[in-house]
Amino acid sequence: MPIKYIRNWELKSFDDIIDVRSPNEYQEDHIPNSINLPVLNNIERKKIGTIYKNKSAFIAKKIGASLVSANIATHIKKNLLTKPGSWKVLIYCWRGGQRSKSFATVLSEIGWQVYVLKGGYKTYRSSINKKIFTTTKKRKFIIIRGPTGCAKTRILQRLKKIGANTIDLEGIANHKGSLLGSNPNVNQPSQKFFESKIYIELKKNKEKKPIFIESESSKIGDLFLPSILLNKIKTSPAIEINSNIESRVNFLLKDYKTYIKKKNSFTELFTHAKSKLGNKIVAKWQQSYKKKEWRDLAFYLITEYYDPLYSHNLKNKNNKVINKYHLQSLASRSINNFCEVIKKDLGVF
Repeated sequence: MPIKYIRNWELKSFDDIIDVRSPNEYQEDHIPNSINLPVLNNIERKKIGTIYKNKSAFIAKKIGASLVSANIATHIKKNLLTKPGSWKVLIYCWRGGQRSKSFATVLSEIGWQVYVLKGGYKTYRSSINKKIFTTTKKRKFIIIRGPTGCAKTRILQRLKKIGANTIDLEGIANHKGSLLGSNPNVNQPSQKFFESKIYIELKKNKEKKPIFIESESSKIGDLFLPSILLNKIKTSPAIEINSNIESRVNFLLKDYKTYIKKKNSFTELFTHAKSKLGNKIVAKWQQSYKKKEWRDLAFYLITEYYDPLYSHNLKNKNNKVINKYHLQSLASRSINNFCEVIKKDLGVF
C-alpha cells in the first residue's frame, strides 16, 4: 500500500501516531497521544551523527541502516504484531526524512495504511503556537480568582467533573504556581510540551461554552504562559472566591502536607521574601519552620506575604467580576455544593 504524505497532522483520524525520533527528542516535546518507537536510540543517534561529521556520510548511512533495520524489526515484533489489516498510522521524525521514511516503507509493504507527516516534528511545532493563538482568541473564558488557600484548583477540578469546560494550567505544568509550588519528585514538562498540552486541552473543550480557568501570572514554575492566554486571564470575566483565614490555613496544611515533609522546601521562598519584607519578618517564619509550627507558619505566609501579593497583582488585571463568593468551609462537601451553586448561578454548562 503506497505511503501518503500530509502536512496537517489533525486532518485524519489515525489509530496511532508514531514518533520515531530518539527518546530524548520525544521527551522534550511530541504530538500528544503519540507513542515513541525510535529507529535510533539516544546513544545510536549520537554515534551516527559523530561518524557523519568526522568520517563520512556513506559510512554513517551504512551503520545507521543496520541499526534502524534492527530497531524496526524489534518494534514490529514487540508492539505491532497484533495490529489488524485496517490499522491506520501516522509516522513522523524530526523533519520528515530518512527515519520516518524507513519505518513507513516497512509498514506500508506489510499492507497497513501509512501516512508520513511532511516536514516531521518541525511542521507540527511551527503550527502549535499559531493554533493556540487562533483557538484561544475565539474562545470565551471565565476566570476563577481569589487569594491563596481558597481551593481554586480543587474548585476547578470539581467543575470539570460536573460537566464544565475547564483547563487546569497548574496540573498541566506539574506545579502549584508559587515559590512553594513545585511537586516533590515530579519534574515540569519542557516549555514546548507544556504548549502542546495546552493546545490539546483547548481542543477538548466544547466550542460553544466558556472555559473556566484559574487566574495565573505569566509563569507557572519555570514555564511561561502563551501571551494570548495570559491576556485572556487578565481581561475575561471573573468570579472571585474568598474564605475565612482559619479555613484557608486548614486547607493549605492539607494541600501542602507532602511538600512540608520535603527537606529545605521553604528555602527559596524565605530567600525571596527577605528582599521584599526584610530579615525580621522572615526570621519569625524561620522559627516557626524550625519548630514545625505549621499552623503559625501558614498564617504568617497568608497574611504577611501572599495576601499583599495578591492585592498588588490585582492592579494588573482588568477582569469584570461577575460574582463574588465567600465560602465558610473548604471541605470537600462544601466545595462540591459550591460548584453546584456556580452551575446554577452562571448557567453556562
